[in-house]
Amino acid sequence: MNRTSHDQLMKQALQERFADFLRLFDPDTAAGLDLDAGVTFRDAETFTDLPQGALLIPDIVAEVRTRDGVPKLVIVHIEVQREREEEDFPRRMWRYFISLTLREDAPVIPVALLFYQTAEGVAYEVYEETLFGHTIVTFRYLQISLARLAPQAYDYLQTGNILAIALASIMGRSLRGARRAQLYFACLRRLVDAEQAGDVNRAVTRLLGAVIDTYLPVNVEDRVALRVQLEAEGQGGEVMVIETTELTWRDQVELEASVRASRKDIRSIIQVRFGRVSPAVEAALEGMQSEDALDVFLRRAAIAPTEDDLLQE
Repeated sequence: MNRTSHDQLMKQALQERFADFLRLFDPDTAAGLDLDAGVTFRDAETFTDLPQGALLIPDIVAEVRTRDGVPKLVIVHIEVQREREEEDFPRRMWRYFISLTLREDAPVIPVALLFYQTAEGVAYEVYEETLFGHTIVTFRYLQISLARLAPQAYDYLQTGNILAIALASIMGRSLRGARRAQLYFACLRRLVDAEQAGDVNRAVTRLLGAVIDTYLPVNVEDRVALRVQLEAEGQGGEVMVIETTELTWRDQVELEASVRASRKDIRSIIQVRFGRVSPAVEAALEGMQSEDALDVFLRRAAIAPTEDDLLQE
């Protein structure tokens, strides 16, 4: 997966669980916002960084209603930085803040989500500009360093916050061997348990599972190291639990891939036979979640006289 795909995956997860993110890291701000019904995400906006003319594209910009209506709306800007690439990142955050403030004419809440180590895990970063010994600009924004929070990864897993499951996996990116595999399976188990409890739907499980697999992949050596460690500690039963968790997750992933492939085949047959796939047929296809149901529909698509006959039981 290339860098763009990584970034897009993280943005999707943050948008999907936007309320979780603010409640996890900035509960005071979250308490003042209508996060359940008053959030509108803006499409990617481009700002021109004058005088150089470079383009600035913020990662996530959300318009959020406040609970008491004063002010009526605020803008939440979240910038994701995976690698320590820019010495002037704080200045870039300030430029985003100025651009959004001027464009929106509304209060802006700036947040930086960093994957790399900084001095503190969750703290306000201060950017200042000085001239002749005088401070001209003082700008503060909330900064979260996931790498710095690595020692607390398991604590975040226990918060009950769904997004924290995926973020905990990013916190542990530097782990190796048994410790890496142990965190990976803990995240996976928590995610599977959340879906089985009805806390999240299948789409969210798939999205957050992709985050875990992308940012905390485990190899054979990691798995073997964990197995050896658990057996040495007399926790052979835990090995079975881990294997069951992964099997449950992998079976779901493989089933979804098979279902998507079956739907694609059926659409191709219908397109060739009838020249189109009607909205009614598309809705019926999307509603079929089992391979058996799709197999029956596939055979029907091959012999039905008309497209309408496809929907006849």
